[in-house]
Amino acid sequence: MFTYTLGGHALMVGHQRVNDDGGFVWLNQGSVRDGNNRPDGEGGSSFYLFTDSMINQFARAGENTTFGQYSYDFARLGVPGLKAAFAYLHGTDIKAVAGAADQSHASEWERDVRVDYVFQDGPLKGFGATLRRGNYRGDAAGIQDQDQTRLIFNYTYAFK
Repeated sequence: MFTYTLGGHALMVGHQRVNDDGGFVWLNQGSVRDGNNRPDGEGGSSFYLFTDSMINQFARAGENTTFGQYSYDFARLGVPGLKAAFAYLHGTDIKAVAGAADQSHASEWERDVRVDYVFQDGPLKGFGATLRRGNYRGDAAGIQDQDQTRLIFNYTYAFK
């Protein structure tokens, strides 16, 4: 991955490849248990790849992913706390699951748009909101097209 920054602009481009016949391997935490040792959902797992985006991870067997992101920090225009970003990821050469029709050229893509604002002063200082929109499409076995919109609120407080 390579990022070039100039003023409030930042352009990031990169490439990731998953080799072999299996997808990217990561630990699964297994089932979460409540206080009475009853199943209480899946623990899930997370990994920190550059391609771990809003909807998809782009970590399937044999997948080659090219990605890019443009972001802008509006502080350069006199609006501190406002940031925006647009990202696009495109994965190709996904290997098919056993028994599926030949999909050696299966692919998937995702585009994400994000706008963040954090109040810099006043009674709401540290309060922020993020609006995210993601669109995901693909033609490999088991892929379902998805569109998601998320509104996230957060608050940062500095303990002194």
